[in-house]
Formats: sequence, C-alpha cells, structure tokens
Amino acid sequence: MKVTKTEKIWLGLTVLFFALYNLPGVPAYGDARGLLVHALLTVLPLWICVYAGLFKVLRRYKLKKKK
Repeated sequence: MKVTKTEKIWLGLTVLFFALYNLPGVPAYGDARGLLVHALLTVLPLWICVYAGLFKVLRRYKLKKKK
C-alpha cells in the first residue's frame, strides 16, 4: 500500500503537536494557566488534526461491508 501525501501531512502534524506538548518553559500542567497554554497549543490542535486526518483517510479507503 502506498502512503499518500495526505497521510504524510497528517503524520507530520500529529508528531509536531505531540512534541509541542512537552515544551520546556511552559507552566506545569497542574497549574490553571499551564492548562490553558497546553490546551491551546497542543491538545485541541492535536484532536482536530487526528480526527480530520481520520476522516480524510477513511473517506479515501472505504471499509467494505460483510455480506
């Protein structure tokens, strides 16, 4: 199976946002300010990226129904 450009972009963005989650200098996750920083920089974009990528990939490779 050949990896498409969409899948490569999806993988790159997922790895990027996961790496941004562990930025040094960002307040601790238990802190209220740190929670908002982490959510805006990483968690929300990561969720959007993963679900949008899944939607595009599954639309390309449709699952076959069993008879």
